[in-house]
Amino acid sequence: MGNQPVKPDKDAEEILLSRVDEACGEAADAIVEADAILFCTGAGWSADSGLAVYRDIAKVEAYAARDVDYRDLCVPRWLKEEPALFWGFWGLCFNDYRETKPHAGYGVVAGWRDAKFARSEAAKAIAARVAEQEALAAQAEEDDLAPEDEAWIDDGTLPGAFFHFTSNVDAHSYDHFAAGEIRECHGNTEVYQCGGRLYRDPDDGVEVVGNRPCCAAVWRAPKDLAPFRIDRATMLA
Repeated sequence: MGNQPVKPDKDAEEILLSRVDEACGEAADAIVEADAILFCTGAGWSADSGLAVYRDIAKVEAYAARDVDYRDLCVPRWLKEEPALFWGFWGLCFNDYRETKPHAGYGVVAGWRDAKFARSEAAKAIAARVAEQEALAAQAEEDDLAPEDEAWIDDGTLPGAFFHFTSNVDAHSYDHFAAGEIRECHGNTEVYQCGGRLYRDPDDGVEVVGNRPCCAAVWRAPKDLAPFRIDRATMLA
């Protein structure tokens, strides 16, 4: 998970810095002229809140001693094989994300949405289409989730002409945007779901984790959940 950052060479850096004001003006013009906006964010967006980016979050001595990195830790099997390691990593992430306040940029973007993309004719047309699709999906799905099993309680607000797509897992988007406006390609640390049950491979009898979820429901961490207690020396919970 997470792309490797690319740093411009010296000449490219000078060109970029020389036209920051011009580039910002072009971006502002594009936003003003747009009928809809798809706002995409990644690790750099969370970094402005003071959170570690993907490439750095697991760069600690305890993980280096075990020769594991971020990609190794993002595997559900640790929950069964070594729960203390699983919750040590994700518990610390959970603590950091809850204790960190989203930066002011979220409010700036929410202001764009409210001023330009929430009540326009395009927004009304998109909301009507989403409502129609939701109704059709509800009729077609015999095992549709009950409201209490949904990832987020929907307040009934339909998205307009603004959508936020993010790879961040801190759930900070929900502090400023409606659930229907957000799509998270990696999920977030506030919500958990089945990662696949163990079953025996018919060829060799070995237990493996397969794509056989036990159910479609999700579980949200309680709002009053106490912070995880993590041993920083071992990174175990």
